Amino acid sequence: MVLSELLKKCGVVVTAQGGTGDPTVTDIVYDSRKVQPGALYVAIPGMKVHGDAYIGAALENGAVAVLSEREHPELSVPWVQASGLRALLGELGRVLWAVGLDEVTTVGITGTNGKTTVAHLFEGLFASVKNASGVWMFGTIDYHLGDNRREAPNTTPEALEIFRCFGTASSPPEAVVMEVSSHALALDRIGGLSYDLAVFTNLTQDHLDFHGTMEEYYGAKRRLFVEYLKKGGRAAVNIDDPFGRRLADELGSGTCVTYGSADDAAIRIASSKCDWDGCTLRTVIDGNEMEFTSALRGYFNIYNMTALVAGAVALGYGPEIIRKAFDLVPSVNGRMERVTVDAPFAVVVDYAHTPDALHNVLKTANEITRGRLLCVFGCGGDRDRTKRPLMGAAVAQWCDEGWVTSDNPRTEQPMKIINDIIDGIPLDFPHSVNADRRAAIAAALREARGGDCLVIAGKGHETYQEINGVRHHFDDKEVVVEEFTALTKERALHVAS
Repeated sequence: MVLSELLKKCGVVVTAQGGTGDPTVTDIVYDSRKVQPGALYVAIPGMKVHGDAYIGAALENGAVAVLSEREHPELSVPWVQASGLRALLGELGRVLWAVGLDEVTTVGITGTNGKTTVAHLFEGLFASVKNASGVWMFGTIDYHLGDNRREAPNTTPEALEIFRCFGTASSPPEAVVMEVSSHALALDRIGGLSYDLAVFTNLTQDHLDFHGTMEEYYGAKRRLFVEYLKKGGRAAVNIDDPFGRRLADELGSGTCVTYGSADDAAIRIASSKCDWDGCTLRTVIDGNEMEFTSALRGYFNIYNMTALVAGAVALGYGPEIIRKAFDLVPSVNGRMERVTVDAPFAVVVDYAHTPDALHNVLKTANEITRGRLLCVFGCGGDRDRTKRPLMGAAVAQWCDEGWVTSDNPRTEQPMKIINDIIDGIPLDFPHSVNADRRAAIAAALREARGGDCLVIAGKGHETYQEINGVRHHFDDKEVVVEEFTALTKERALHVAS
């Protein structure tokens, strides 16, 4: 497609332009390192450096034109000045690759906690009624393009990258499920996308280092529902959450299918039961009680299950299809995941890295554990410091003993993070401090006894630890198995001697 036609179809308002020619555009790129001959280079503002700084590199790599928010009369290649390029980026990709979303069922899931699990449940829902290879999912753990699995550099990829996947796929997907983060919404990363269904799970303290206030955080989440729903699209909203209640009131009953334990919820949680084998949910829908079971563990998963029920009802699916979806998702990597070790106690790995998520995981573990509850945890560096003491307080509230250690310290000193956490721990709560995460896990395993449960929180599915900008391989599940094996051998030698 020639440049002028692409810009016209996208509705780009050109404020200035220059250079000569009207080249054919074969790709759209915002990272100069990925430019191939024929690409339009879009110089978007970055968090630290503006894309204009890399125009020279993009041209050297073969860019045929430049789109920027600034004038560039020094360039001989065609250049165009326009505003709001980050929001336009996805739309440019949608037009270039001629992507139509009308025939694709699209679901966007947002909220502080639960997005990953709910996304997997919707993937299971669509896999039960459509060709599984035609179901795509983009989320925190990885990206699923049918049978193809890809690493997930971001929870929510740029819409441009999603449309590129459409344009290069052998066949288009029948359904796309996405976790939609507040960062992606605030930074206009989903421009050009639209959704048949948007799901709101909850809103609790997180990412305030980025958003500043809970009101700004809510405002970012709200955009999914007021700006990106297709015409006639629906929303599934948890009204037990105060921000969810507010959102539902703003959207109105014509758009919103509400869920929760509240008496006025359209999908009402009547009762629930959870143990180490999974969860049973009883809901009331249009006056009829329906039961659903899942192998997912933890009372917090009752809300994730109900989110699926509400969303499925909004999309027109019945109870038998919903039950098949639960059967297809026996577990989610790093979410209340039990590590297999030959021990008289349970070891659970979970991604909980916010106060609310940690509170929910530990509350659930406490309720289904007959012995003591132990926890190894930390907090990420270069992130919201105010949640650190709250994490410590959550462990002190629900556990019998805790080990405070490193998560992903990034560029911060681990002990600085740990000291912030300790500020929330009462002096009489039994706890140990060790910045070496492996050593902390080993110490907790040594302390565990029959009937206990050890929760290792914060990293879940992650297989790395980020220290000073470098990612080192570290998998909590691997470390548990290695350290437990070493401990077993040590105890066997002790008995033998």
